[in-house]
Amino acid sequence: MSTITSTPGVARDRSSHGSLPVAFARHLDESAWLAPLILLALCGFLFLYGLGAGELYRNESLRAIIAAEFLRTGNWIVPTLYGEPLFTKPPGMYAAIALASWPLGRVTEWTARLPSALAATITVFLVYAYFRRQLGRRAGFIAALILPLNVMWLDKATAAEIDMMQVAWVTAAILCFLRALEIAEKASAALQPTVIGFRVTLTATGQDSTSDGAQTSNSNPRSPLFPPTPDNALARSPRSGGQFIWWSAALLCVAGGVLTKWTAPAFFYGTVIPLLWWRGRLRLLLGRNHLLSALMGASFCLAWVGAAVAMTGWRPLYDTVSREALQRLLPSHHERASLWSQTFLHPLKLLATNLPWSVIALFSLRPKFHALWNEHRRRMLQAMHCWVWPNLLFWTLIPQHTARHSFPLFPGIAGLAALVWLSWMGQPERHNFKWKPGLVLVGCLVAWLGVKLVFVHAVIPARNLNREPRAKGEQIAAAVPKDKTLFLFRLKDEGIMFYYGRPARRLNSPAEIPSSSEPVYCILESSEWRTWNDFRRTRVLHELNDEQGEPIILVELTTPRHQQAVR
Repeated sequence: MSTITSTPGVARDRSSHGSLPVAFARHLDESAWLAPLILLALCGFLFLYGLGAGELYRNESLRAIIAAEFLRTGNWIVPTLYGEPLFTKPPGMYAAIALASWPLGRVTEWTARLPSALAATITVFLVYAYFRRQLGRRAGFIAALILPLNVMWLDKATAAEIDMMQVAWVTAAILCFLRALEIAEKASAALQPTVIGFRVTLTATGQDSTSDGAQTSNSNPRSPLFPPTPDNALARSPRSGGQFIWWSAALLCVAGGVLTKWTAPAFFYGTVIPLLWWRGRLRLLLGRNHLLSALMGASFCLAWVGAAVAMTGWRPLYDTVSREALQRLLPSHHERASLWSQTFLHPLKLLATNLPWSVIALFSLRPKFHALWNEHRRRMLQAMHCWVWPNLLFWTLIPQHTARHSFPLFPGIAGLAALVWLSWMGQPERHNFKWKPGLVLVGCLVAWLGVKLVFVHAVIPARNLNREPRAKGEQIAAAVPKDKTLFLFRLKDEGIMFYYGRPARRLNSPAEIPSSSEPVYCILESSEWRTWNDFRRTRVLHELNDEQGEPIILVELTTPRHQQAVR
């Protein structure tokens, strides 16, 4: 089997043809701080610039209003909306927004979106660290550059939504698992059977032993793209506790993902099980390192469940979670005609969302590409494949076909694209390129910075141009006294209600409106207003349109004096 190899002289020649500019590439390889500093500046622009631009949009308002309730009540265990527990999502993202907002004492657009920006930055550096360890600083830098350059990252990395934080948890879990797997395989390779006469002995060695006792070197390949790394896979005896540490880190990250969004274990084990099967190491799942770590991670999740049940009872949690699961897992809860069309289109949608990297990642499926890698580094190629294709199949078969639900597999696509791109840069003479891959990557980055500017200054302001949630929320707040609770029934417009900025309470029907000699304030949908039949005097304060353009009416209810006397 051939591997990517070259002599040092050829390395300099290839670097000048296919890689980044020679001096810059040399500095990347030699400096421990250049790549991280550039990535930090890039993350600052991509994820922090424009973080407070525009009003909260769609689900952003829901996350922010629940986080504001965390700050208002001090209850950081049970997500609460309008006085009712809301278990559609665990409290992880709400708590993160509340924590970011705590120094200010209130939730703003900037603090609501900050956790996603930090999660995106952490994910970029996790990928950089993994590729740097396996292939060197230059490879880590290129992989980290490719990762955030797609449409989904453009939107979700600066949104007050759950998706980006879920990507960070899943990425951290998978990369920690890969470190545990690496240690396990080093331990296995360090004890090789050696035949002496008719006796088989186990010898600790840094080399691969053949069946007849001859030994072959397992040194790292030398190439301009993959300089020697300090890893030296089999040169050191692994520490016995290393596996447990990395398994524990992986499963704690899975627990963090569960407490952010329920689906983290599906992505983790959807990657881990196929990879261990491929490498013939499924028995690791039955080992004490995995089982104890899984028990530790599950204990954190169960502790939250126990605390939530103690506060609200079992029924609200069970009803909500079971309903959410059935809607996403059972085809019977979806329209059959649209279900099949969505199933066939879902992989295409995901590939389109990841353009151009998804097309480049497809080149990694070629058998010749697989043959370029030695056994030590083939593990990372296999890991990226298992991260993408099994999860893509699973989320295609699941009825919920939304690209953001599959967001945690996007780093795997970026990883495959990075490996293909690195091979093009490392062996330009094997490919008939008109353009140098390194310069093309720089061009893609510059173009993406322009896209970011357009997104911040044109797309974000246009999204709420006709919705005006802030103006309408402030208009309602001006009409309702600060010491009064606003009641609502079927209204679902968290955008306006977030900017209203004060407590509100949901009732099942007008009959539940508390009796009071003081004015009572309600906000009604148009259908509720048409059937309104309350004995109290009703005065319309405002007629507005919600964010979907539907009419809503703010009313004041007062009890006439003669009825007060009768009562």
